[in-house]
Amino acid sequence: MASSHRKPRSAGSRIAGIWTPADDGGPRLGEVEKKIDDLYRRADSAAERGDGARRAWKINSARKKPSSFTATPHDHYDQAQLMSRLTAGRKDAVAAHLTKRSTTTGIRQQAAMSLRAPDGTQSDPRTAKATVQKKLSAARALLSQSAARTGRQEAAALARQAVAFARAQVGKPYVWGAAGPGSYDCSGLTQAAWKAAGVTLPRATTAQASAGTTIPLADAQPGDLVFFHDDSSHVGVYVGDGMMIHAPKPGTGVREESIHYGGTSAIHSVVRPA
Repeated sequence: MASSHRKPRSAGSRIAGIWTPADDGGPRLGEVEKKIDDLYRRADSAAERGDGARRAWKINSARKKPSSFTATPHDHYDQAQLMSRLTAGRKDAVAAHLTKRSTTTGIRQQAAMSLRAPDGTQSDPRTAKATVQKKLSAARALLSQSAARTGRQEAAALARQAVAFARAQVGKPYVWGAAGPGSYDCSGLTQAAWKAAGVTLPRATTAQASAGTTIPLADAQPGDLVFFHDDSSHVGVYVGDGMMIHAPKPGTGVREESIHYGGTSAIHSVVRPA
């Protein structure tokens, strides 16, 4: 091989990792071969590998004649072109590395910024506590509103059941002290109506007047109880539109009529049982 023709290493300079000739002699053949082979292994593109294969043929020819390793103008052109390509490749690799590192750094910075709350909750425990308390208060308010809405819906459903029951009793006779199912007095009817909805009311009229929430007459809704006279001695089931169902007095039957049948002054109060 070329080892018998090697000379001591001469002074020179490096270009892209290859020794260039110095003033006192040419490059060592084995060193040039090693560097070129290494550069071939680093080539990535198919075109460059193809070019490398053609140049490898020339190098193999040179290996057979190490003593005649004299660079021709054409060989200088090929080597210069190879080094230019590989140098460009290295530049691209470095640029890609720097770009990747810059991108990674940017992502890390963005992640850090995203973790830093704009209101300073990450750095100020007092602010963080206040923020949490504010959110908890808002959540409790929402739950309260939801519960209230659900409660109103359930109460309305119960009221509809009470009204439906009362309406089904229309025409049945009034009998003092009766609570159904064949006859009713006023408080017996209201008690039975709300019992059908699952709500237990006292038997006496005056007791029923305290068995719920008192509301303004203008806010009366179906199912509410309307009481009459100063002593709340009479009661009917409000069904809407100023109408009620009640058992008025002996000799009459359960019927539906205006809450103003005895005059507006006769109305004492309105109570919502549910």
